This record gives sequence, C-alpha cells and structure tokens, in this order.
Amino acid sequence: MSGGEIMIYKTLLIVIVILLSLGIANAATLNVGKGQTYTTIQSAIDASNTGDEISVGEGTYSENLIIKKNGISIIGKNKEKTVIDGKKIGSVIRIDQTNNVKISGFTIQNSGGSGKEDAGITIYSAKNNMVANTIFLDNIAGISIYSGSSDNIISGNDIRSSANNGIFIFSSSDNKIYNNNIQGNKFGIYADSARKNNIYSNNFMDNKNQAFDNSGLNSWDDGKSGNYWSDSKGSAVYTIPGEGKAKDNYPLSGAVTLKSETIPAPAGQDSAQKDAAKPSPGFAGVVVLALFIMAGVLRNRKK
Repeated sequence: MSGGEIMIYKTLLIVIVILLSLGIANAATLNVGKGQTYTTIQSAIDASNTGDEISVGEGTYSENLIIKKNGISIIGKNKEKTVIDGKKIGSVIRIDQTNNVKISGFTIQNSGGSGKEDAGITIYSAKNNMVANTIFLDNIAGISIYSGSSDNIISGNDIRSSANNGIFIFSSSDNKIYNNNIQGNKFGIYADSARKNNIYSNNFMDNKNQAFDNSGLNSWDDGKSGNYWSDSKGSAVYTIPGEGKAKDNYPLSGAVTLKSETIPAPAGQDSAQKDAAKPSPGFAGVVVLALFIMAGVLRNRKK
C-alpha cells in the first residue's frame, strides 16, 4: 500500500471518529467540590447545558447563585453537610425566568436583601421547577414563588426559623406544595394575590402565624386530606386567616412523616440517554459515502 493510500485511510478514519463524536449527544455530570473540576457551584451552573446534572460534594459554599439555564439539576451529596450560605446578601439561589430546574439535597441558610422576593430559594417568573429534600434555616423567607411562577413543586423540605415567611407565594398559580415541615417561622405560608395553588400534607408547627391567604382561591387540602396544624383543635375545618376566608376542610390529626422526594431526570437527559447510540440526521449517509470512497480506493489499487 502506497503512502498516499495510507494517508487516505487515516483521513477517513479521523473523519468517521469526529462524526461519531458529533452524532452522539450525552448529558454531562459536572462535579463541584474540593479536588473536583469546579470549586464553586456558580461556575458549574455557567458551564452547564440542558440535561446536565451538577453534583455538589459536602462542604460549605458561600455563594449567591443565579440560575438562568433551563433543564439542569443541582444535587447535594448530603443535605445536612452540603451547605449553601447566602451571607445575608439577597437570595441564596435565584431561579430567574428559567424552567425545568431541579434542586435537592442541601442546607440553604442566611438569605438577606431588601427585595420582596428575596429568600433562601427564589423562583421568579419560572415554571416546572422542583425544590426538594432541602433544609432551610435562618432566611428572610425560606422559599419565594414570585411573579407569575407556575407548575412548580415544593416537597420534602424542612423550612425553619425564617424571619418572615416559610414560603411566600406572590401573584403565582398552579404550584404544588406538599410533604414539607414548616416550623418556627413568622408566617408558615403567606399567599398574596395567589390562586389555584395546591397546599396539602404539610406540617405547620409552631409558626407565629401558621398561614395567610388574601384571595381564598388556593386549595389547602386535596379533597381528601389536608395539613397538620399544631394549633388545631380537633378535626374541625381549619380556617386560614385572610380576607378570602380559605379553609383546610380535612385537617390532619397528627403530623405527616416526611418522605424523600424522587428527583426526575433533567429535561433532555432521558432523551440523551436513549439516543446515546443514535447518530445525528444525515450521519448514516456520510458514513456510507466514506465507505464508497474506501471501496473505490481498493478497486483502484487492484487495477
């Protein structure tokens, strides 16, 4: 085989390898922590793409995170030992006009700021996000669902010792809040100009004000089961303070045992995994063309 033929073979093999790498799409896991590729959570967020998971190792991260990437998951290794501290400067995490974000497995503490929406985690004009399996301590508010946010899930969280609200819902609708401990806050849940939010199977314990709802258009039970209220007297209907006179029609007689919430794969990750061995459009044709070229070289060599 001549040197020219060898060069042609090498070139074709390189082209095929490049096409294979371009034709296969995989979601990535970005690791954060000591000795990892990323030492801050924000740097991993900035480097992420839809479908990626950011895995955060144990430690304390003094950061104020801003998330503007759709469809990523940020998962702590151990919620008691993976801490994000906001240093009393604004929200600890702000999901800003972004959808399909999953956050789980952290302690979120020391939010600050003067904005009405500031909180441990602020969901701002955002949809289809999940905040789960997280501890909130000593924040202005634990979680803020703000300004047209909808279809978000809040579950499996322990929200304590907020200066104002455990959960603040402002001008937002169709969010699900269930399976949470809400304890020792100024207000457990404060719903302002909010409607069609579903709030059930939570423990409201020893908040200065258990809840407030000024619209009366939110559901405080699921039609069969309501919430546990530490100040409830028996099984009678529990009235939520506020002009709307909302009611929990099925208050629970005992506290709910929190369950760990299952975190779905990020948007795009399932399809990326299913398509891991599926070439991009047009790829098969290019490979066939390359094979024809190689066959032509062989035929020419035999002549």
